[in-house]
Amino acid sequence: MPGTPRLLPLLVLLLGAPVAGADPFALCPAGSYPAIPPVTPPPDERIHIEADQAGLAREGVSRLEGHVVVRRERLQLEAERVDYDYLTGHLDARDRVRLLAPGLLITGERITADLKASRADVFAAAYFTTERANGEARQLHLDGPRRLDLLDATFTTCDPADPAWLLGAGHIHLDMDSRQGTARNVVLRVADTPVFWLPWIRFPIGDERLTGLLFPTFGNSEKHGIQVQTPFYWNIAPNYDATFTPWYMEKRGTMLRSEFRYLHRKNRGQLDADWLGNDRIQDRERWGLHWQHRGNPAPGWQTEVDYGKVSDTDYFADFGSSLSVTSTTHLQQRGALNWIGTDWEAGLMAQAFQTINGSNSYERLPQLRFQSHLPERNGRLHFGLDGEWVRFAHPDEVVQGDRLDLRPVVSLPLRKAAGFVVPRLSWRYTRYDLDTVGAGQPERIERSLPTASLDSGLFFERDTGGDGIQTLEPRLFYVYTPYRDQGDIPVFDTRYRPFGINEPVRENFFDGVDRIEDANRLTALLTSRWLDSISGNELLLMSLGQIWYFDDRRVTLPGQPVATSATSNLIARAVYRPDNRWNLAGDLAWNPEVDDFDTYNLRVAWTRDADHQAHLDYRNTRDRLETAEASFAWRLTPRWRLDGRYLQDLRAAHALEKVLGVRYDSCCWALALQARERFISETVEPERGFYFEIELRGLSSVGTRY
Repeated sequence: MPGTPRLLPLLVLLLGAPVAGADPFALCPAGSYPAIPPVTPPPDERIHIEADQAGLAREGVSRLEGHVVVRRERLQLEAERVDYDYLTGHLDARDRVRLLAPGLLITGERITADLKASRADVFAAAYFTTERANGEARQLHLDGPRRLDLLDATFTTCDPADPAWLLGAGHIHLDMDSRQGTARNVVLRVADTPVFWLPWIRFPIGDERLTGLLFPTFGNSEKHGIQVQTPFYWNIAPNYDATFTPWYMEKRGTMLRSEFRYLHRKNRGQLDADWLGNDRIQDRERWGLHWQHRGNPAPGWQTEVDYGKVSDTDYFADFGSSLSVTSTTHLQQRGALNWIGTDWEAGLMAQAFQTINGSNSYERLPQLRFQSHLPERNGRLHFGLDGEWVRFAHPDEVVQGDRLDLRPVVSLPLRKAAGFVVPRLSWRYTRYDLDTVGAGQPERIERSLPTASLDSGLFFERDTGGDGIQTLEPRLFYVYTPYRDQGDIPVFDTRYRPFGINEPVRENFFDGVDRIEDANRLTALLTSRWLDSISGNELLLMSLGQIWYFDDRRVTLPGQPVATSATSNLIARAVYRPDNRWNLAGDLAWNPEVDDFDTYNLRVAWTRDADHQAHLDYRNTRDRLETAEASFAWRLTPRWRLDGRYLQDLRAAHALEKVLGVRYDSCCWALALQARERFISETVEPERGFYFEIELRGLSSVGTRY
């Protein structure tokens, strides 16, 4: 599972875990870490010894002097003097002692070893790994090639001569087979000042997940008072895990936040549940629940669940962590069973909502749908059949009932490299069986409508004379649907989608089947692209489109007038990418009736890499919305980085969100500071927060918000 926690990947001597960043230790002083030479294993399993001089110290014991090298399997010992008993396999090394393993260097005053039993003790040891982990130990004991004990040990990823932070422990045990470690009497020192102590910890080696406490977070705010969160991670099984986080809030009490994840060959999901027994401010129980699930129980079958529910409508305003969360209006409660075959797909769904803000929505209890993917007939002819049956329910006393919708389709696609023509004919039958209708309103309504359309386009291309190619792509789309009076049909799930640049070609601009547009219109689109003839990259795109109406549009949603204009808005888009860094884009919808823009949006983006980028966005929807947004991320020097975001509501003349952050990177630690202000509503003071995080490279990070 991605994102698994790591409590203290402490002294990963043989399997040292990489730290974050492409080269996080590039800022370390040159030569601060010793070079770790590669280990060349001997050609066989025997013990191989090399020395400048050899003699007998006593019976059965050889004294080796000079540059002594002892190799066995993937371990290599070096010293100036070694006494070796070839009968017992005991070895005693002194003077300039070094023990090498892949990615590991250990030095010490003395090493005693039993080579036959693969045991060794290093006294006054210092160790270094290729991942810059280093430290010292009064005694280091190897019990076989996979188990390691250290007494009075330290760990850091800083410059060994001047560590900014240092973690010490009275005893550390690492088991490479179980990939787990334990440590006793653990003290974390920053700038030689003790800041954290634990009597005993267990931690994973490398990326293994392991049950245990995670680093706590601390904070303070006007809304909650002093805060402490102490997560506990439970590694239930290789495909199950859970995290429980008691969240102490001085003003409200203690909330238990939990996250349960599961991953199987046929399904996966996550369940989040939060519970506060009694909120001291509101004097009531508060809780939130969210379950997401996706499964494949059998070939062709899929299951989906997205279920959310909270105790009250103020829950997200009080406990939400972002602007998108606090602005939630409805929580979906959806479950679905889908079947996907070669020629057909079908689905059964139940969908309800919890209203957080706004009016209640219709619920599908349930919906049954099907759709065809039939192969071509007679070489070119395409047939299709789509349909659904839905039971619409509503919490309020409004019209409810069943809706049956069927749509057979036949088309004849004719496509060539230079263009295409696609005639298409469909017939839509819809029936409503209603209840809770008003006096004089029908309980059964039927509607039957044909639709004919013709989609066509051409592709022209020319060489611009340099390294570029220009295309010209005209497209015409005609659709006809006769008028039917639909004023007595309720609106369950249908809304009008205006003609726009993102989806300009549609047979029905009503999104849903409660209204079928009476269409007699021709859509004309013209697109031109400039391409790099060598790379094929699109340098410039320009599109223009408009609809010509041959009849008034009398079918409307309740409260909307009949549309009588002869043409639609004029829509346009331009995207310019002069190189891999710049992206300039804009789109607009010009309303000829009011001689003004309905919408226009502009975006300028410059990106060199993740540490150097800037964005400017402007969005305008007439009489509704006008915002400007600027954001950037910029590394000023190898050590300093700035980032920020400013979102302004130009119509209301106030900021929606302000974010400014600074980050400092050092050799083995980093500090990030961020100030944030978020608009809640006109009647509530803006929410202001400050966040900081200290990262100890190779260990973990600690942060706080207030």
